[in-house]
Amino acid sequence: MALNYKKLQSGISGQKQTDPRKIFTTLKRDTSKFKRPSDEQADVLDLWYAKKDRADNTLKMNTGSGKTVVGLLCLQSSLNEGVGPAVYVAPDKYLVKQVVAEAASLGVTVTENENDPGFIAGTAILVINIKKLVNGRSVFGVGRDGTKISIGSLVIDDAHACLATVAEQFRIRLSSTHKAYGPLLKLFKPDLASQSASGYLDIEAQDPRTVMAVPYWAWKDKQDEVLRILHPHREDEFLGWPWRLVEDVLSLSQCAFGGGHVEIAPRFIPIDNVPAFTGAKRRIYMTATLADDGILVSHFQADPKEVADPIRPKGGGDIGDRMILAPQEINPEITTDEIKALLSHVAQSLNVAVIVPSKKRAEFWSDVAHQTLTADNMEAGTDRLRAGHVGLTVFVAKYDGVDLPGPACEVLVIDGLPEVYGLLERIEQEALNGTRRQLLRQVQRIEQGMGRGVRSSQDHCVVILMGSRLTSRLHGADARAMFSPATRAQLELGRDITSQLKGEPLAEIAKVMEDCLNGRDEWLELSRSAVVNADAGNASHIEESVVALRNAFDAARLGRHDAAEKEVQVVIDKTKERPARGYLLQQRAEFLHHLDPVKAQETQLAAVQANAALLRPIKGVSYRKLEVPRDGQAATAVGFMKQFLEKNELILWVNALTESLAWGEENSGTFESAMRDLGLFLGYGSQQPEKESGRGPDNLWAVGALKYFVIECKSGATQAQAINKHDCNQLNGSMTWFSAQYDQTCSATPIMVHPKTKPEFAATLYAGSRIIDGDRLVRLIKALNDYAVAVGQNNGFAEPRVVAAQLEHFGLTPAELVARYTVKPSK
Repeated sequence: MALNYKKLQSGISGQKQTDPRKIFTTLKRDTSKFKRPSDEQADVLDLWYAKKDRADNTLKMNTGSGKTVVGLLCLQSSLNEGVGPAVYVAPDKYLVKQVVAEAASLGVTVTENENDPGFIAGTAILVINIKKLVNGRSVFGVGRDGTKISIGSLVIDDAHACLATVAEQFRIRLSSTHKAYGPLLKLFKPDLASQSASGYLDIEAQDPRTVMAVPYWAWKDKQDEVLRILHPHREDEFLGWPWRLVEDVLSLSQCAFGGGHVEIAPRFIPIDNVPAFTGAKRRIYMTATLADDGILVSHFQADPKEVADPIRPKGGGDIGDRMILAPQEINPEITTDEIKALLSHVAQSLNVAVIVPSKKRAEFWSDVAHQTLTADNMEAGTDRLRAGHVGLTVFVAKYDGVDLPGPACEVLVIDGLPEVYGLLERIEQEALNGTRRQLLRQVQRIEQGMGRGVRSSQDHCVVILMGSRLTSRLHGADARAMFSPATRAQLELGRDITSQLKGEPLAEIAKVMEDCLNGRDEWLELSRSAVVNADAGNASHIEESVVALRNAFDAARLGRHDAAEKEVQVVIDKTKERPARGYLLQQRAEFLHHLDPVKAQETQLAAVQANAALLRPIKGVSYRKLEVPRDGQAATAVGFMKQFLEKNELILWVNALTESLAWGEENSGTFESAMRDLGLFLGYGSQQPEKESGRGPDNLWAVGALKYFVIECKSGATQAQAINKHDCNQLNGSMTWFSAQYDQTCSATPIMVHPKTKPEFAATLYAGSRIIDGDRLVRLIKALNDYAVAVGQNNGFAEPRVVAAQLEHFGLTPAELVARYTVKPSK
C-alpha cells in the first residue's frame, strides 16, 4: 500500500516553516556544495528573522561569503509566511544566471518569467536584473499607471552595484542630433554665457573638455519653455524611456551641457515612480561591508533609521587572504612602468586582473594585456578567466558585478582613482573635490574593486594599489577609517609590511608577494589573525547631509520649499569643510529661489565664496587680484612644503601632482587644478580666475617683481592637428583681461599648454606667447620629480637656502622656467 505522505506531513505541522535556517535543512539541495549554512550566514539569517517585519533591512556581508544563499532563504521564508510575490533582483543579466544556478543547487524554485503561474501564486521566486524592475516602461508599472505586478518581498543583491543602473534610468541624455538639443541650448544661451563666455563657446563647439551647468534659477524660471521643447518627443527612443520617471520632478532637476550632449536628472531618485518597489512589504538590500550606506537613502528612498541598523555577522566576518600593497608608498621612486613589467612577468603563469578607470588608461596596458574587457565583452572574457590561465586582463571601469574566484584572479591591480563620465557627475565631482564626501565615494568604489579577486574564505589574492594619486588619497587615516573592518585590518597589515620594506626596490616587494601567492604558513596565520581580531567598527555610515538633502527633496516635491531650505540649513550649520559648506549653500539657494529669489542670490554668493567650483550669482563675483608672495620664491615654497613631515610624503604628493598633469579630454579640470597647485608648490602666487570669477585665464601665477604668467590649459586637445582659432582667441582675450585688471607696472607672459605648437591658418597668438607642448611637459614633469627627490634629501625642503639652490638648478625660477620648459609658437 502506498503511504499518504501529505497526511503524515500535516500531522507533523500544519504550517510551513518560516525560520530560514530550518528551511535550509528541508531543501533538496546539492549536499556536496551546501552542507550547512556557514557561521556568517547563520548569524545573518538569525538576525534577519528577528527583524523581518521591518520595511527596509540591510544585510552586510563580506564579498564571497554567500550572500546569494542568504537572499534566497530570506525570500523563501517570506513566501512560506505568505508575504509574496517574491522578487530577487541582481545587477545584470549575467548575475541573474548565477543566481538561478545557485537556486537550482540549493533546491529553491525560481523563474525568470514574471508571467510564470508559480511566481504569481507565490510558489516560485522571480529572478530579474535591476533594469527589468526600474525603467520608464517597467512591466511592474510606472507613475500614474500604478502597480501592475505587486511585490510582497524584494531582495536587491549587490545593492551598490545596482545604483548606477537605477540612476541611469532617471536621467535624460540627448545628443546634439536630437531635435530638442538645439532649442534647449538656444533657450539657455544667455544663462550659460553669463557664467562663462568662453565656456559657452566651447559648449557651442561641442568641445568634450567643457561641461557647464544651467543655473538653477534659469532652469526653474523657464520650465514652461523646457516642457514645450521636450514634450513633443516624450515617446521617442531617447526620451521615451526616462520621461515617465522624471516628468513630475523636472522642475527640481539639474541640467548640464557638454561634449555635444545635454543631461537632465533629479538630484535624488524618485523611486516611488516605480510603485511596486515602494509598495513591497519587505525590501532587503544586500551589500558588501562598504562605507557609504547613504546611497540607499538617496537612490532607494530607504528609511535612514533602518539602514543605520544593518544586519551583519559577528566580528570581521569571513573573508579570504588578501595582501594589500602600495608599491609607490613603500618606495615613491618606483615607476608605473616598473610595476607593469613586474605584473607582465607574473601574468606568464598566473591570472592578473587590472581595473583601470578609463579606456584612455587601458592604453597604458595594451602592450602587455592578453584581453581588455568592456561592457560589450565582459561576460565572455570573465568566462575565459574562470576556465583557465589567460594572463593579464584589463577591466575598464568595472569595479563591481564580476566574480573572479580562485585561479581566475590571483593578483588584482587597482590602477588609479575611479573616474566619473556623466556630465552632472563631472560637475558634482569638481564641486566636491577634496571633501570627505568625495573621499567616501572613492573609497567605496576602490573597496568594491578590491573584492573582485577574493570570493570565499579559502581564496587568496595579492592586491596592488597603483598610481600616486590613488596612493596619496588613501595615505591618510581618514581614508583608511572608511573601509570595512576586514579590509581595514588587511590594509593596516599591508602598512606594517610597508614599514619593513620602506625604500626597497620592486624586486624585494615581489618576493613578499610570493608569501601570499604560495600560501606560506606564517603569512596565512598572520593574515587570518588580523581579520579575526578586527574591530567590528561602526555598523553603518550615513552622511547626515544626505539624509537632510533627501528629506528636503521630498518636501520640495510636495511644494514645501520652506521646509526644504530649513532641512538644508540644519546641516550647513554643522558642516566645517568650506567646499562642502558651499555645496550645501547652493542647494539651499535652489529651494529659496522658489520662495525669495533675492535671498537665493545672496545665499548663492555665499556659496561660491566658499567653493569657487559652484554657480556664480546673477550679479557675478568680483575678481580678487592675485597678491605677489612677500617672502620670495624659495621661502614661500618652504612655507607650502611645511605640510610634509618627511621625504616620502613630499615625493608621493609630487608624483600625484605630475600624474594629474596628463593629456586627456575629460581631464581638463584636474589638469587646471594641478597647475594651480604647481604654482603654489614652486613658491608663486597662484589662482584660477576663470573658475573663480567667470572671466580671465585658466591659471594665473604671480612670479615676483610685478611679473605674471597668464596660462591657458588645453590639455584636452589631444586630437588637434594645430592650435585652433578659438584657443588662440582665448589666450588673447585673457591677456586683454589682464591688462584691464592690472595696471601698467605689471607685465605678463602669455603661456598655452597644448600638444601642438603651430596655430592653424588664420589664427594668431598674442605677441610673445609661449607654448608648453608635449615634449616640454615631459621635461617639466621630470624636473619636478628630480627637484622633489633633491629637496627631500635630509629634509632639505625645510631650508630656504637648499630650496633656492635646487629651484635654480632645475630651472624652476621664472626666467628659466620659460626658457627651458616653453617654446615659441612655430610658423
